[in-house]
Amino acid sequence: MPDHLTDGGPRLSRRSLVALGAAAAAAPMLPASVASAAPTSTGGWDPTRYGSVYTGRPSDPAAVLVGGRDFEVHADGTGDDTAALQAAVDEASRRGIANKLGDILGGARDFPHGDGGGVVLVPSGTYRLSAPIQVHDSVRIIGYGPRRPVFVLGPSTPGYSSGTPRELFGFLRRPLGGPVSYANNDTFGTALINLEIRIGPGNPDAMGVRFGGAQLCLLQDLDIEVGDGLCGIDHNANLIHRVRVTGGQVGLRAWAASAGWQTTLLDCRFTGQSHAAVTMSNDAKLVVVRAVIAKTPRAFEAAPGQTQHLYIQDTHLDRVSDVAVTLNDSTSLPGSENDLVRLSNQLTLLNCTTASTPDLLLLTPSGARTTAPAPNAHIRELTHGLRIEGALTADEFRREGVYLAATAGATTSRIRSALRSDTPTPPPVKKWVSVTDVAEKLGRTIGRGADDLAVFQAAVDQHDVVFVPIGRYLLTGTLKLRRTTRLIGLHPRQTWLLAADGHPNFSIPQAPRALVSTPAGGRNTITGIGLDTARRTPGAVNLLWQSADGSYLADIATQFVKWHPEGAPETGNPGYTYRGAHKYTIWVRGGGGTFANIWSVNGWAENGLLVEDTREPARLYELSVEHHETREVVLRRVSSWQFLGLQTEDHIHGWRSQALDIERSRDLLFANSVFFRVATVLGPHPYSVGIRDSRRITLRGHRGYRDKTPEYTQWGAAVSDRRTGRTVPEVEYTLIRTR
Repeated sequence: MPDHLTDGGPRLSRRSLVALGAAAAAAPMLPASVASAAPTSTGGWDPTRYGSVYTGRPSDPAAVLVGGRDFEVHADGTGDDTAALQAAVDEASRRGIANKLGDILGGARDFPHGDGGGVVLVPSGTYRLSAPIQVHDSVRIIGYGPRRPVFVLGPSTPGYSSGTPRELFGFLRRPLGGPVSYANNDTFGTALINLEIRIGPGNPDAMGVRFGGAQLCLLQDLDIEVGDGLCGIDHNANLIHRVRVTGGQVGLRAWAASAGWQTTLLDCRFTGQSHAAVTMSNDAKLVVVRAVIAKTPRAFEAAPGQTQHLYIQDTHLDRVSDVAVTLNDSTSLPGSENDLVRLSNQLTLLNCTTASTPDLLLLTPSGARTTAPAPNAHIRELTHGLRIEGALTADEFRREGVYLAATAGATTSRIRSALRSDTPTPPPVKKWVSVTDVAEKLGRTIGRGADDLAVFQAAVDQHDVVFVPIGRYLLTGTLKLRRTTRLIGLHPRQTWLLAADGHPNFSIPQAPRALVSTPAGGRNTITGIGLDTARRTPGAVNLLWQSADGSYLADIATQFVKWHPEGAPETGNPGYTYRGAHKYTIWVRGGGGTFANIWSVNGWAENGLLVEDTREPARLYELSVEHHETREVVLRRVSSWQFLGLQTEDHIHGWRSQALDIERSRDLLFANSVFFRVATVLGPHPYSVGIRDSRRITLRGHRGYRDKTPEYTQWGAAVSDRRTGRTVPEVEYTLIRTR
């Protein structure tokens, strides 16, 4: 039977066909929730709907199909599908090694050449697992169908009650054939999307996902029912988006993500944990936005002796019986005699609401508690740590400790307003038009090294939703999206739009040309795409974004290359292959909207993100901009932008690079930023953030302290007024606010 005839469900083995009658009798042994669809919201005050976001099968011939001819499954909740699913993941990794589309490491540091990576598509069904699935580096498992596929750990499965935590899905650092260990700072792009995980009774050590990685790693549109297991998610990488965790001892056991970055939780729900919704070790640096945490003793709990950089915004705490947040007393921390250590213990709650949650903060071991004005309250602001008001003026004012501004009462309309999401779900798959189908109608083939611009332009001119399958596509000029275009890929490190190297359209720096552009005022979506401006293209820009608020740019990668002096000795570090000078990486001119999980690392561009001349509001979640020579992020004449989880990195040769430059801008928020300087950086920089002629710039929480070669790895100051020369010298702070 051809695979295309099995789109409605998985291909069953012969044994499964015989066993279908017996499956119904066995079904009561599974967790009761497996048979019933998950509810779409948690209450009348919750505007977010949950369910399958890919109701049909994406048409990508390079993806591996579970249930296809080579990967037959039972999909009945009774037969063991572990081996078939693992084989599909292995095959996706093998294909990625062969096509080299996602190759970053390039054989460096004795790793095998090629990172692997690919897509595994899983149709609706119930799949019983009996052992962990090794999700190799850069492999994405994506469910589809009217109901998301359900992965079940049956009752009392051997290996999940031995006293050692054990996961169902584990993110790994290397693909098939390489040394296997848990994901770390060499792991990019791995994901679980549109799935459900159910842990049956009698598995006290079970964890739904061991989540790790450095960039573009993603848990999205998941339901995880832990039952009496250990936790839903263990460790953390980049973005956890529209994920619901129910039950378990802990919802998320959080640690510092590789390589010490923050993790963003967006539109997530945690309900019914017996110990705490989130436990935090090793400075987890969480950015939590629009979460609901309900029916648990504690929402967030810090491990003893650990600092935390914790930022929580627009979140609802419902029936948190003991306390919302526990932190350690800053003076009790090891090394707290050092001001940098003491000030790195930071908490912010901003515009949060509570219901039947009387206590907000517990400091240990002192036992000091901060109580809300009423169990149902609006928490306008709660902070712990150093606050600097009126920064960069003669009236600059500092205070340390706990600050609370709250009022009794939290209306349903306020809760709904705070929780209303700005991240859209994908359009229905039935509306997608594959660019390869457009090429076929034009009598063309694409992705073979010839110019593909005409086909892509025809696709976006004729259709609102254009799907780009895995591949590398060459463009000799700018792909111009229409006002309603939505451009969709499934994997930004396997789906590349590449500039034609040396083409005159990209040759003039004074007249920069973008590889892809959106129109002014458009309502556009671009997701799951990689952009590469090649080598000899000094006028090239990866993306020109002019779309209005309400647009969405997410899950985007650029080519991986670190700026370094020409002729610098090879270090064996990936990224040190000269790729030529470029104008900008991502250029926003007059645009706005929502941005999420973006890795801008075209290090030979003038900067990684240039935003100019816009009053369109924007929210940016989990944005990484790294490895440029002089500036990472530049904002000129910008207002009403929020950066929630901005990370920059200045590497060994890029020590002159400034993290953030702001000019003639106003009403900007930067929350829980990590402006990082590696241990081997070769020189100092006087400040991380430069400000000129700007008003109401707010920085809430920052990780800037390193105890290695502090004269180089620590910024000379947090912020500098480039006109007056005034600075804020503290590089660890909970709040810096200018007038």
